[in-house]
Amino acid sequence: MMFVVMNLIISAEEAVMIKIVDLGYQFVNVGGLDVNRPNGSGDYLFLYFRCPTEVWLNGKYQLIEENTYFLYKKGEPQIYRKLDGHFINDWIHFDIEPYDGFFEKLGIPFHTPMKLAYSKEISDMISDLLIEYFSIGKQHDIIMAKKASALFYKFSDLYHFTLKNGTKMTDYRVEFIKLRRKIQNYEYCPKSAEEIAHSLNISTSYMQHLYQKFFGTSIQQDIIRARIDHAAHLLNGTKYSISEIARQCGYENYEHFSRQFKKWKGCSPRSYRSHSVSD
Repeated sequence: MMFVVMNLIISAEEAVMIKIVDLGYQFVNVGGLDVNRPNGSGDYLFLYFRCPTEVWLNGKYQLIEENTYFLYKKGEPQIYRKLDGHFINDWIHFDIEPYDGFFEKLGIPFHTPMKLAYSKEISDMISDLLIEYFSIGKQHDIIMAKKASALFYKFSDLYHFTLKNGTKMTDYRVEFIKLRRKIQNYEYCPKSAEEIAHSLNISTSYMQHLYQKFFGTSIQQDIIRARIDHAAHLLNGTKYSISEIARQCGYENYEHFSRQFKKWKGCSPRSYRSHSVSD
């Protein structure tokens, strides 16, 4: 089934509305906490335990280590505690309409401790959601629903990445995200894959393998894309000659630059500039 809204076609899965009931971020319960809701809270509950927590699993309390996520189904008993020291966690109480197996489709299990190789992205999204939660506006409910949906889609990707690769990939993933952002912003344009591998103190083949695994494309393709995008920016906004722009973007051979530019932009650098000027 498809829905048409404002001339945009969206799938039934994307039409799911998540309504946030309550949420907290890095909330500190001084002296601990003992939650015992035999019938749940009347909604779904997504938790991020920032400290070791005892959770009722399989008929007994089991100690869950810090930095663990947990998802309770609507109507499911919610029983967890930390009786010593402070209890620190993030939580999101929410409803979904229509539910339609939302979490099953994303492969996010209920009542199961879940770890991520890298939690900062989800933590930042919860923090952002909290800011919007206390905001107002005509589009507030839609913004909240979209941000919440994005959070769970992102969690699904990171969770399955962790299941497949383990938490040992954490440090590399963080470094590679920073690296890719610098390349795409043209803050750093390496001459070769070997140069990057050397800076990371790993072999070139392993670096290329990790990059492909993290982003689904090669480092070489990203470098070329960044160079061509930067060249397009210079063609639009400067009076440099095309040969000078090619040189600034790392091309000593103008013909090679022209071929790659046409491959990525669909026209020659000269045509691109002419079209930009005429616009």
